[in-house]
Amino acid sequence: MKWNRKGHGAFFAVTAGALVLSLSACDQIQSLWKSEDKTNPATGAVAQPKPVEGKIEVAKAVEIPKAPKIDEDSALAAKVKSALGADPVLKFMAIDAGASDGVVTLYGTADTRAHREKAAQVTSNVRGVKSVRNELVIVAGS
Repeated sequence: MKWNRKGHGAFFAVTAGALVLSLSACDQIQSLWKSEDKTNPATGAVAQPKPVEGKIEVAKAVEIPKAPKIDEDSALAAKVKSALGADPVLKFMAIDAGASDGVVTLYGTADTRAHREKAAQVTSNVRGVKSVRNELVIVAGS
């Protein structure tokens, strides 16, 4: 099998460079392991560390961000839409709901007066609803 000699010089140069870098890093790690001799050869006593001078500062308290406030009106409107969507007859109607301070307003169309009233009744049974403004329009075939 014949070897392609083209490009081998660059390969050997990169390999040699990596070897040099790894050996130099190894030497630096070993120098960290070596302990410095802190004894005074004249007296044989161990030198005491000097206290660090400066101010001691107390860390400031970090404010934890509070959870965003839930828009109660939007949550109530979502509950009403969910309740209307759970009803087998009303889920096919084009009914939208808006809420303001517990007062829910129904918008859209209903195909009969009975379905219009049923939407208002389902809405009034949702927890948090204080009153219902029924602005549904009766349109035959809606």
